[in-house]
Amino acid sequence: MISFLQRGVILQLAEVARLATTMDGRTILEVAGQPVFGMNLVAVSIWTKLAAGLSIQEINGQIAKEFGVPEERVASDVETFIEVLKDRLLVYDDN
Repeated sequence: MISFLQRGVILQLAEVARLATTMDGRTILEVAGQPVFGMNLVAVSIWTKLAAGLSIQEINGQIAKEFGVPEERVASDVETFIEVLKDRLLVYDDN
């Protein structure tokens, strides 16, 4: 599992989950080789940054710059996406 810090909490990405590109160029999240859901550009960027071990604050700042969106909006969207990943057991929280 890949670990990173979120507000002092260590989160882990499930090793069975990975990004994949379909034949028509779309990016999807696969779990154990099975497509789970499509990923838009923001979701792909968040996942990639999580996998690289960036903190949530770093991700928020980079996404805001990358997409020209206020950081307050980004913070809400990043948190929502992480909750979706947690609900699907793709991100684990040690707490």
